[in-house]
Amino acid sequence: MFSIFRAKAVVMDQNFAKVISFALFICLGYLLRRLGVLKAETFHAISGIVLYVTIPAVFITNLNGVRISADMALIAFLGFAANILYLLVATYLVRHAPTQSEADFGKLNFCGYSIGPFAVPYIQAFYPTTGLLTACMFDVGNSIMAAGGTYAWIASRRGATSILDMVIGIIKKLASSGPIVTFCFVVILSLCNLRLPDAVITCTSVAAAANTFLCMIMIGESIELSMDMKRFKKLLSILIIRFGLASVLAVIVYFFSPFDTEIRQALTLICFAPIPAMNLIYTAKLNCDLAMAANLSSLSVGIAIIMMSTLISVF
Repeated sequence: MFSIFRAKAVVMDQNFAKVISFALFICLGYLLRRLGVLKAETFHAISGIVLYVTIPAVFITNLNGVRISADMALIAFLGFAANILYLLVATYLVRHAPTQSEADFGKLNFCGYSIGPFAVPYIQAFYPTTGLLTACMFDVGNSIMAAGGTYAWIASRRGATSILDMVIGIIKKLASSGPIVTFCFVVILSLCNLRLPDAVITCTSVAAAANTFLCMIMIGESIELSMDMKRFKKLLSILIIRFGLASVLAVIVYFFSPFDTEIRQALTLICFAPIPAMNLIYTAKLNCDLAMAANLSSLSVGIAIIMMSTLISVF
């Protein structure tokens, strides 16, 4: 019995160290930019690698051969539905924004969850079987929007003159998204009960392992600590509303969802996952405030660490 508790403690310490490393790598990215090691154009280089190499590699590595049962399909749908809910709430909140750029910033950076890089280490430490699978399947639905769907919707509405133009715009944006195209590919393989050879997964796992590190560096090198009070209040209001809504969803999931206890606990933790680093890439594509997006993302990581750690101690 003692050996079991000791093994769990070791796993917990290892995964907590992973989570703390996120904050350290963000700080490293910030320091490297301030010291001049990373230049302004570095962000675009890193974002290109993340968008078209490491994120697709993550999807291929983690979803290869996964069978989608009815319960898991429902959890994937919840991941998609949560993003739609956040997008609707954000659209309402920015309805009086003075500029299109500010409205688009609010809609994009209110949405999405960082599941794979952030929530999984927490869940893996305490719920290594069903809970871990729950996180992965939730991320399947989440990824449809966080990996390009939300950006495609926002970008298509900028130049659309009709519903047809908007639909065509969304399709074009999704078709040019590396993560979305890869996601569709692996889902088709799964539905056909096919899987890629182990040699392919060995290759993609190398790129997938670099994804979290590159995302944290990307956040850190984009941070701009100096901001006026107006921008700070805007950032703070986004975080308060987002995590307030996360609290409501967590209560609903934990007390009213039909799943087993371990699945409900895992979903509750996921509700407090931070804003995904991918939002920085799409913020840049929309020509919105990149520095503020980086500040928002890094602060959401800090809040998520506090909230998820507290929940685990309660559970």
